[in-house]
Amino acid sequence: MVKTLLGLILSITLTNSPVNTINYLIEHSLTRDQQTVIIEGEVLGEVLERGDNAWINVNDGTNAIGVYLRLDQTTELKVFGDYFNIGDKIRVVGVFERSCIEHGGEMDIHATSIQIIEPGRPIDHPVSSWKFVISIILMSIALFALYLKRHYFKKAEIKNEVN
Repeated sequence: MVKTLLGLILSITLTNSPVNTINYLIEHSLTRDQQTVIIEGEVLGEVLERGDNAWINVNDGTNAIGVYLRLDQTTELKVFGDYFNIGDKIRVVGVFERSCIEHGGEMDIHATSIQIIEPGRPIDHPVSSWKFVISIILMSIALFALYLKRHYFKKAEIKNEVN
């Protein structure tokens, strides 16, 4: 309850604070360590549950980082980025850890709040007509080569065995 209130207060007071890129946090990790930061980016992969907590990966286009949060904070996340989808775009407010002792020295963010800025959506991957034509031509060549191997080379082997 106290963490929830603290996260709400932080997110309200930091709403007008600048959004950091993940590359900025990495490049300035010594000065930003243990600081409350805001990042925005696409949620990738899936929620990795760890008891009452979870991990998500967030990519802002400059880099990606692991975000550690309470499991109940992930219930609003619906679409995760992969080949077929652009994931939900979220705003994360949390404490940046340059070398988190709790998580084996990994760089991460311990989220106090997350907010969906833009819902995810499917990605359409149309096949170009020229790629389809080339694949048919290459498949025909492969089938012709297989036919030659089975019929002509087999007859040559039989002739060699007879002689």
